[in-house]
Amino acid sequence: MVEAQLEQNRTPLNSLATKIILFVFLSTFATALAVSWIAIQSTHKSLRGVVDHMYPLALYHTAPRANSWLRAAELEVFGLARRYDPSDAPDLLTSALANAARDSLFLDAIVAFAADGSVRAQSGPPPDAVSWRQLAASRARPEPGLQSVDLPDGSRALAVWSVPSRAAGNSGFFALLNRSELASLLETELPDAASALAIVDGAGRVLVAAGANPPAQVDLAAMAERDEEHIQGYDVGRKRIIGVSRPLEASDWHIAIQASFDAAFAPMLTVVTRIFLVDLIVILFFSVLAYRVTAKVIRPIENLSESARRIAQGQIEIEIPEVDTHDEIGLLTCTFNDMIQQLRRNHDEIETANRNLTDRNIRLQQLNEVLNQLSITDGLTKLHNHRFFQDHLTREIKRVNRTREPLSMLLIDIDDFKQLNDRFGHASGDELLSRIARILNDAVRESDLLARYGGEEFVILASNTEIEGAEQLAEKVRTEIAESSFILDDSLRPLRVTVSVGVAQFMGNRKRFFDQTDQALYSAKAAGKNCVVVHEDAEKQHQKKA
Repeated sequence: MVEAQLEQNRTPLNSLATKIILFVFLSTFATALAVSWIAIQSTHKSLRGVVDHMYPLALYHTAPRANSWLRAAELEVFGLARRYDPSDAPDLLTSALANAARDSLFLDAIVAFAADGSVRAQSGPPPDAVSWRQLAASRARPEPGLQSVDLPDGSRALAVWSVPSRAAGNSGFFALLNRSELASLLETELPDAASALAIVDGAGRVLVAAGANPPAQVDLAAMAERDEEHIQGYDVGRKRIIGVSRPLEASDWHIAIQASFDAAFAPMLTVVTRIFLVDLIVILFFSVLAYRVTAKVIRPIENLSESARRIAQGQIEIEIPEVDTHDEIGLLTCTFNDMIQQLRRNHDEIETANRNLTDRNIRLQQLNEVLNQLSITDGLTKLHNHRFFQDHLTREIKRVNRTREPLSMLLIDIDDFKQLNDRFGHASGDELLSRIARILNDAVRESDLLARYGGEEFVILASNTEIEGAEQLAEKVRTEIAESSFILDDSLRPLRVTVSVGVAQFMGNRKRFFDQTDQALYSAKAAGKNCVVVHEDAEKQHQKKA
């Protein structure tokens, strides 16, 4: 009960210092959050207003200049059409067109076409991989005025087509506009580095553009759907775009300004981030201040609480730091330290008694293990004894009845052991039994059980072994013993010893299993010893005698 209460008091939310710090933190956080919300909303509204007015204002200033530039280019070509005719002399036309292109800020190249569509004169070569006739034929419409022309590389050119009033057929003047000069004009009118200005045709295809990431296509319909307060935002692929457009006086062209949403509102995000960081610094500052103020007051109480918790858990090798005050906390600290010292002395006495008891229990357990090992081990051969063999056989029979695996038994008897024992003495007989036990132990598998069955008899229980495998194992055992030399007396003369082995396989009945193995051993003895007899062979011999 006491330990549970101390553990509950130790949790962070139940700490007095934590409660004070948490109160200061929440108060500061709530205040900072309110101030941040007001600042962010005001900043958002202000920057949104700037963006809403900045882009339309840029179009308001740029559209007249673009109209004037395009109108001036158009008037230059119309002026040529008033002064010259495509049917004039080629030399005169070539000189006039070259002078006009050289002196113009708006035109790149000019060509004069005859009524049959052939080139009468030109001020310069057409763009790569295209002829002047192809350019003239691919213009947007046959009427005079500003035109957009598709180029073979997929881009578009700006041109002016003019037909003299006195010309006949398809004759007239065709001029390409200086797109770089027009792009430079748009560049000077960009309101910020994130926006792009473009002149587009009626389908929204960009004819000339300037700025950051100029688009290849402008959605005029989406830009037209703007309300009175905000410029319209729309999606292009996975990118959010804001923009606005205005029609130009020339043809059906428009001038449009657009920017990505993220780039346009990047300043607002920067301000919001700064406000957040300032709030975070303020919160951390007041939290640290609250911790430092309360720590000095609460630290002695925390030490007492922590020491009580550790004592409840059995940790008595502790000492509470002394405090400089002489109030109730100081008295409680001294009393607590005295109590800890008394507990430590009592604990040492109990530990000494426990160690003595533990040593006695360990010695008793070791003696029990030795006794248990002796109860299942033959003292002479160090093999398992008859008792252990019977217990193991019971477990094996249960297992093979469940798994249906084969189980075989080998019963081994030393031939003429009584005569050897009488001749050389019991000590030599015991030595012979130990030597044969070591030979058998080296011959059997780890999964087999080797035990001394009694007297000069040994037994091998071969798990998961058919009668043929058991017969092979028996022959191996018999051969190794027969080929071994034994010295049993002081004459140091080697002596040959043989064994007889009876083999049988378990067929479902324990008693019959023993009887069959014993009968096979008896048959091996009757057959002249030093041989292996399998129970099936013993039955056949018995049937022949009968």
